[in-house]
Amino acid sequence: MVNLTIDGKQVAVEKDATIYDAAKACGIKIPILCHDKKLHPFGGCRMCLVEVEQMKGRLIPSCTTPVTEGMIVQTTTDEIVKARKLVLELLLLKHPIDCPVCDAAGDCDLQNLTYEYKVNMNRFVDEKFNHEIDYENPLIERDMNRCIHCGKCARICDEIVSYGAYTFINRGIEAKMGTEFDGPLNCEFCGSCVSVCPVGALNSRPFKFKARWWALQKTKSVCSYCGTGCQLTLGSKDGKVLTTIYDENQGFHNGQLCTRGRFGYQFVNSDKRLTAPLIRKNGKLQEATWEEALAEVTSRLSAGKSDPASVAALATPRLTNEELFLFEKLFRGTVGTDNIDHSAGFAHEALTKGAVASFGVAASPAEIADVQKSKLLLVVKSDAYETHPVIGFEINLGVKRKGIALRIVSDKKGKLTRLPGAKTTVHAPGSEVALFNALCKSVIDQGLAVEGVAGLDALKAAVADASAEKAGVTAEEIAALAKDFASAEKALIILPIGQGYPGHNAALANAAANLAILTGQVGKEGAGLLIMGEKNNSQGAVDMGIYPKGTGLNAAAILDGCANGNVKTLFVAGENPVVSYPNRKKVEKALENVEFMVVSDLFLTETAAMADVVLPACSFAEKSGTFTSLGRRVQNVRKAIPAVGLAKSDFEILNAISQALGGAGYNNQGEVFTEIAATVPAYKGLTQACLKDEGAVYPVALSAKLVPVAAKAAAPAAGKLALVTGSALYHCGTMSRFGEGPMYVCPDAYAELNVADAAALKIGEGDQVTVTSGTGAVQVAVKVGKRVPQGVVFSPYHFGEGSVNTITDGSEVTYVTVAKK
Repeated sequence: MVNLTIDGKQVAVEKDATIYDAAKACGIKIPILCHDKKLHPFGGCRMCLVEVEQMKGRLIPSCTTPVTEGMIVQTTTDEIVKARKLVLELLLLKHPIDCPVCDAAGDCDLQNLTYEYKVNMNRFVDEKFNHEIDYENPLIERDMNRCIHCGKCARICDEIVSYGAYTFINRGIEAKMGTEFDGPLNCEFCGSCVSVCPVGALNSRPFKFKARWWALQKTKSVCSYCGTGCQLTLGSKDGKVLTTIYDENQGFHNGQLCTRGRFGYQFVNSDKRLTAPLIRKNGKLQEATWEEALAEVTSRLSAGKSDPASVAALATPRLTNEELFLFEKLFRGTVGTDNIDHSAGFAHEALTKGAVASFGVAASPAEIADVQKSKLLLVVKSDAYETHPVIGFEINLGVKRKGIALRIVSDKKGKLTRLPGAKTTVHAPGSEVALFNALCKSVIDQGLAVEGVAGLDALKAAVADASAEKAGVTAEEIAALAKDFASAEKALIILPIGQGYPGHNAALANAAANLAILTGQVGKEGAGLLIMGEKNNSQGAVDMGIYPKGTGLNAAAILDGCANGNVKTLFVAGENPVVSYPNRKKVEKALENVEFMVVSDLFLTETAAMADVVLPACSFAEKSGTFTSLGRRVQNVRKAIPAVGLAKSDFEILNAISQALGGAGYNNQGEVFTEIAATVPAYKGLTQACLKDEGAVYPVALSAKLVPVAAKAAAPAAGKLALVTGSALYHCGTMSRFGEGPMYVCPDAYAELNVADAAALKIGEGDQVTVTSGTGAVQVAVKVGKRVPQGVVFSPYHFGEGSVNTITDGSEVTYVTVAKK
């Protein structure tokens, strides 16, 4: 520790701290414009100038000057104040001072410091900038006339987002923050630059002219898109969520959000929201009262109690833990059916079957904090950045700042493959298990397996015929990767799962776990396996038991039951199987055939439109409860606005039905959490009050063992392309289609082809094509590039029009033909 004195206060700080850090530690505020705790010190604005007794004769920037033992610092002398006023005068010289129409007014550091230092006149005169304002970006407005050259936008885009959309161009008085060829901003639209801009140079277009910052009600909550569990602050006014507010002290991610989290909130106030219950009469859905709708539902479920096997229920993992717990209790307990499931039945098996078999728990042995503590990251599919972008930021930071080695095994390249030192092994589509088996065999053959690991002989026998060739890679690649992983001090495998990834199942989780266990990379920080659930509460849905446990039907079997008449009543809470489950035609036929279907949802989705009763449900912003993120962190979700129209939370809906059927009833969702803490072992001892803002990571007791798994033999179809599905960066499931931000930048389904395949098929960028498989055909636009290898086509699964599930059946790979329309 280093001891120093600041404004007469004694303070001891780490030796790598700066004077600014030390002042902050002892409660002394030093003004800043270019500094952000997430970024490397810049020292550009000179607002943080201080005086050091041992360095008399000049003022120094506190944000870039390291502390030294015995240092004596003054932060507010007359000379310092005079210097800061001069800095502000110079910054205001070119600034337009258009605060009355600037969206940043009230949240502008320049405005606040000008007020604080009473700079009510300027001794200097010059012409104002007259840069053309960039309105072309649909989400971010760039007004470089307001820019103060702090460089935060360029640094956060480079250091954390790793995109590099900004840079300083020109010199001297002509210098400005520019883009590639000084054109319109064209990036991945995460809005990180907007969040750190200290003035109004970068603005969120969806929020423009919606409200002043001081008029917003601010509510801390958790993002409702992917499973990362990013904390966010909702800014609301007049019963509407108008923006998300940046808070650098929020969450492990220091307030960083991706495109969905920052710009995808508009679905909450969409004019497409359901505002009243609907009942099908004479073949059409018509508005009804809640009493009428619930009477229909409870009457049907009450009748189903005498034949529980005829009742089934599907729930989205976007519900809160309390709602999922009540869902499970209602259907498994009160109604008596084990036919309950979520996420198409296969998208959670890496946890519910894979992790259980390998580690004895239905959760990841690792947590998010392990990403930065590791020495080597092995990422399964480059798509991990698209599925969980803020985890992608963590990977970026780990690789670029801490020198963490990055290895990727994937069926295509992606953004992660471009990070410094990253090595990507591109394997044949659908061969992930074969690849991990080959890695295990190589570890054994090279003598790198830890001694005494239980089940080694069985694994040796199981992988005896494993080979690099079966995964479509070279033996040298397998040997090198196996050696790198086994010899790393701490190595972590990152495995995204979800409805777009049918091959990321229990077998792959076992195969990946085998490599970690075999090399001793389990049971220590920075190592193990991090299974990344797709939705915001995927881990919670597993913890609350939303899957068949005994002889019940899984999601696929439930749909089969609907088709053959064995399932007569289907309750769907928030799921949209018509678009997100494999084989759309088969799903639609099953739902058409079921006698009675009730859907609770925010929107009249493709599935809800087929229901007999539709119940309008609340969004995450209209209710309280808890979500559990992929790192086992349980976090509070807080109500920010009243319900839209007559919508009710799923807790209210399920609670009413439960009581009507003679089941449990609760006064509020807090009572349910108390029962969760008493009955779900992992949540024992937790209370919503103790979760506070940061949440709590529940512990797991691991019982690791090797679980041999057989790799399916890949069987390429001659003359056809291998279709692989997944997530687009801007979407998560099918809900993001109702957010304006994601739809501005990625509104339609598409197929991505290699340039060589596109040339051979005489297809160009943007052409409409017909993609045909054994289950159907779909028309989409084409993207052409070098990301996917020759012979492979990629398509995201989120869209209703041109939905890729029209041509998939749940197989890891679907062989298709592609023809220009």
